[in-house]
Amino acid sequence: MRRTLAAALAATVSAGLVLAAPGRAALAQPNCNVPVPPPACDGGGPPEPTESPVPEGSDKAPTGRIESHGYSDGTYRISGWARDVNGGPVTVSLWVDQTVFSGFRADRYHAGQAGNVGFDIVVPAPNAAGPHQVGLTLRNVPDGTLPEAPYSVILGILPWTNLPATPRDLALTTTAVGGGNDITVEFTDPSLTEDGFTITYDWLVRKVDREGRWVTTTEARTVHIGPHAGTGRVPHTVTGLPSATYVRFYVRTDEIGLQSPALTGGIGTPA
Repeated sequence: MRRTLAAALAATVSAGLVLAAPGRAALAQPNCNVPVPPPACDGGGPPEPTESPVPEGSDKAPTGRIESHGYSDGTYRISGWARDVNGGPVTVSLWVDQTVFSGFRADRYHAGQAGNVGFDIVVPAPNAAGPHQVGLTLRNVPDGTLPEAPYSVILGILPWTNLPATPRDLALTTTAVGGGNDITVEFTDPSLTEDGFTITYDWLVRKVDREGRWVTTTEARTVHIGPHAGTGRVPHTVTGLPSATYVRFYVRTDEIGLQSPALTGGIGTPA
């Protein structure tokens, strides 16, 4: 009888089952540490629990587009459209460098969007020479669901650079000195913060080239003068110019590594 029980137990173990110990629930557990594990050892058990994804809220951030923008004479103008699927009109805010302008509404009729979602905003902007930037944000219109969309979104950040102001009111005066001519250049200083001014002048010269032919070439000179206190008149005299010659002048303001557009003019020297 003992031999019979031992044989039955060996057959059970070889089948991949382990009997429960006496006094415990008689549930067979798979024995996977055998040459041929039973199917229960090959992922046949119940799947492990997974977390359910967080449902996406219906509150959406506003969208829009900047369609035109630019600086002109101390103001910055920016236009486009903005909408929010949860409602509106969308509130638009701008910042120019460190100054914030808020409370604008995208409620103008916009033909391309076929609705009252347009904006056209003009704000003061610095005229100082150098780099600047303007940014535009749209405020979210919440619909009361969670998660809530961000309070505001940045629609765009737009850099621009102001060139130094151009000198004004150019006056040119000629003076014959010995065998040459001087020209006094005078102009109005447009800035309180310039680093100086650049004066370039040129004239045409007829001369014989290396092959013995007469050719016309351009002679040019450039002078740099320092900054001028205040915004009054700035004089400078250039000397040694040829007689009976038309001389062209280009005067520019220098400031923080930038140059203004040129103030131009010309005058002829006496014969």
